[in-house]
This record gives sequence, structure tokens and C-alpha cells, in this order.
Amino acid sequence: MLPDQAEDRWREHFAAAAAGDPAGGGRAADIEILTALGNARIERLGEVPYGSNAVFVLELDAADPSRPDARMRAIYKPARGERPLWDFPRHTLYLREVATYLVDAALGLGHVPPTTLRDGPVGPGSVQLFVHAATKRPAAAQSDAVEAQLRNIAALDVLVNNADRKRSHLMITDSGWIRAIDNALTFLPYPRQRTALIALGGQKLSDDAFDRVSTLAKDRERLPELERRLGRLLSAREVTAFVHRVSELAGDPTYPVLDEWDGRPFEWW
Repeated sequence: MLPDQAEDRWREHFAAAAAGDPAGGGRAADIEILTALGNARIERLGEVPYGSNAVFVLELDAADPSRPDARMRAIYKPARGERPLWDFPRHTLYLREVATYLVDAALGLGHVPPTTLRDGPVGPGSVQLFVHAATKRPAAAQSDAVEAQLRNIAALDVLVNNADRKRSHLMITDSGWIRAIDNALTFLPYPRQRTALIALGGQKLSDDAFDRVSTLAKDRERLPELERRLGRLLSAREVTAFVHRVSELAGDPTYPVLDEWDGRPFEWW
């Protein structure tokens, strides 16, 4: 395929995926944020250094939901800034960021920051609410809550087949809530999970995680709607594999045992 034809193809994919409401499929609590991410005027653009792919910070003409006196910021990942990978189709990583958010929203978790699609200054890409990390370590009294959140995120990662859950992709806010960022290496149709939470392998899902997964697996309205939305972002084979993982995890609510070497992500530090 010629370069111009390839670009036309992924731009057509973006146009089809981005058609409609930027808040579609999002959590009710995120609707206003998603709308701003997709439509608010961009006032400033800054580049994030040292990443594997091109990543930018946008400052939008909207209020930050956690800091109302400040402008909303977003992490913007344009398709044309993605480095080619041998195992993921080109110009699809930004779509996988949005797909992971939709699964998180369908489970009612709220760990993946609001994420949607937008044609930005460097072309089509994903935009995700900027996370303000905690300014101090969580108190000892918060340890149980942190552990419970990590178990829910681990269940999410099983469903989306996350091949790159680094420790640095788990950010704790001042409220003690964990945000799971950098979700691009997801949804391969064959087993490929790599996670810093590898020690959970073989353990049963928490009651909360199991309830969320099993409820989604049995929901004859929500699951088909999620499939439809994912079908605009991913290949049919990837969506089918995802639905199978939902059914499989609901039937056997156990974190998979991963290879001690290949099941770990490649950490930067």
C-alpha cells in the first residue's frame, strides 16, 4: 500500500470512530469532561519528552475538574506520532487508549481517566484528562483501599489484555484514588499480558471485581452496546477475543498465571 493510501485509510478509520458524541459510552460522571476534551478550544500545546511515541499536553478552554481555578489539561497522542511496532497494527494505539476507557466505564470502575478522540494540532489522536499525581505518599490507613483498587485494575487489564502495565502507569492522586494511564498496548487477539501486578497470578478476583465482570458478562444490553462501540475502534477479531475474555474471567474469576519473565513489562526505571 502506498503511503498516501495508508494515511487515507487510517484517517477514514478515525472519522468513522470519532463520529457522534465524544462522550458516548462514558461514565455519567465523566460526560462533561469528555465533552470538553473533544470540543473545548485548545489554548496551548506542549510536548512531553522522553516517550516512545509523540505525546503532547494540551491546555483547554475549560475548567480542570479537580482544580476549578486552573485550566483543564489533556494528554494528546496523535496517530502520526506512533512508532511502528511489529505486533500492533500501525496508527491504532490511540484507538486502544479510548477502547480501554470504554471498558473501564462499562465496568463502572473510574480508574482510566476520561479519554476520547479528537482531531488536534498534529492530526487525529486520543485526548485523556491530565492526572495530577499525589504530592505525598498515601497514609498507612489507605493501604487496604489501594490494594482493592489495584485488584480491580488488574481485572481490567486481564479483559483488555494489557501488554504493558508498568508501575509508572499507576498514578495515585491526593484523594488516594489510582488512575491507570498509558493503555495503548491492549486488545491483541491472542494472550499477551504483561503487568507489574504479576504476583496476583493464580489468586481469585476480589468480590468487587468479580461482581463487576460477571454483571457485565450477563448484561444483554450493556455488553452488546460495548461491543458495538469497540467495533468502531478495533478489528472484529480483537472485539471477539475481548468478549471471550469477559466470559472466561466471569466463569473462572482467577488472575492468570503469567510467565515469570515474559509476563513482566519492560520498566523504564
